[in-house]
Amino acid sequence: MDEEMVAALQGVYRPQKVRTLLVAESPSVAERFFYLGNSPLFRYTYLAFQDVFGLQAGTPKEFLAWFRDHGFFLDNLAQHSIGHLPQPARRAAAMLWVPSLAERLAIYRPNNLVAVMKSLERPVAQAIELADISLENMAVLPFPARSVRNQWAYREQLGGLVGAWGV
Repeated sequence: MDEEMVAALQGVYRPQKVRTLLVAESPSVAERFFYLGNSPLFRYTYLAFQDVFGLQAGTPKEFLAWFRDHGFFLDNLAQHSIGHLPQPARRAAAMLWVPSLAERLAIYRPNNLVAVMKSLERPVAQAIELADISLENMAVLPFPARSVRNQWAYREQLGGLVGAWGV
């Protein structure tokens, strides 16, 4: 996905006050994206919220509007796709985006943060430190792809967190 389209979609769904920020690695090179409502991350996030809040959004746009209106926002560490890179290059690319994420964190100042992929723990922690913000809660969850185990773990753990943190 191109950066302009990503930014435009995020702009539509960015709440005035970000209470809970989910940080994923980067937009997909394919035309799948959380804010298009057609990615595994969207699907399992929606299912987790449905489990906890009993949501029955008829369309992805309805869920995304509810998500925004309740202070939830998803951003990416990298603003263009790095997921297709070989592992060493991917890790290096992720670290290059830490200052950019730190700038955005300083603007968002979320209460809660969920890093959506275990490999993001270090770069997200560094961005939090650079942004000089404090969080009420932070968690690191597996990315809900590649295995049913990760999908269920993400759904269950995210549901537990948002249920405990409230809306």
